[in-house]
Amino acid sequence: MAPLVLLNAAERDDVVVAKRAGWRERITARLRANRLDTDLARGAAPTRAALALRAEDLGERRTRERLGRSIRRILDDVRTDRPPSMARVPTQRSEVLAAASELDRIAATLLTDGPVAASGVAQVRLLLTNGAGPLYSRGAPGDLRAAATRALDALQPAFHW
Repeated sequence: MAPLVLLNAAERDDVVVAKRAGWRERITARLRANRLDTDLARGAAPTRAALALRAEDLGERRTRERLGRSIRRILDDVRTDRPPSMARVPTQRSEVLAAASELDRIAATLLTDGPVAASGVAQVRLLLTNGAGPLYSRGAPGDLRAAATRALDALQPAFHW
């Protein structure tokens, strides 16, 4: 049976509707993960089934643990001045050290139980996977810390009544 997803009604933000996600939506959620993550990171509400499925996947324990462990591994590598393995892209050590507090808090949030917002998890995933982003590429000083702060803030779920 197709999974049931909750979607925001396109015309009203305060209305949620249930819909069965078909095979097309499930395939789209997998194949377009980066694009959907970008939409979620920007704060898009899940008005499409593929976007809702992707948000659900980002909130799953295994996804959160994988991202949290990746951040911890990056921090361990720069703190011990251990050279990255040949399989990993080297990070901007000084930027990682400058953002260490924020990155530690992101990892802790992802690795503990409790609700997190999909937009924050999407921001963390994009931060870790974007080779041209501030984690790996030389940019303006402080870019990684600013991005980590935004992701940390975005991880906090907002409940509206």
